[in-house]
Amino acid sequence: MSDYVYEEKENYEGKKVIVLGPTYDEGKPDTMVDWRAKLTTREDAVDYLRTALRYWYGSEWYGSEKRKQKA
Repeated sequence: MSDYVYEEKENYEGKKVIVLGPTYDEGKPDTMVDWRAKLTTREDAVDYLRTALRYWYGSEWYGSEKRKQKA
C-alpha cells in the first residue's frame, strides 16, 4: 500500500482532498492478448455472447447508457 502515489486536488466545493493517483504500469504490452483464446469451448462463447447481448439490449437494468424514464 505504500507504493501508491497520492495527489492533492480540489473537489467541486473547492476543498483540498487527497486522491489516489495512477496505479497502472506505464508502457505498452509486450505482446497482443487474444481475448477470444479465453473462450475455449463453444459453451463459453455462447455464454459470453448472451451476457454481452443482455448488457446492450436488456431492459431490466439502468446502466449509464440507458435512462430510467423515457425522454
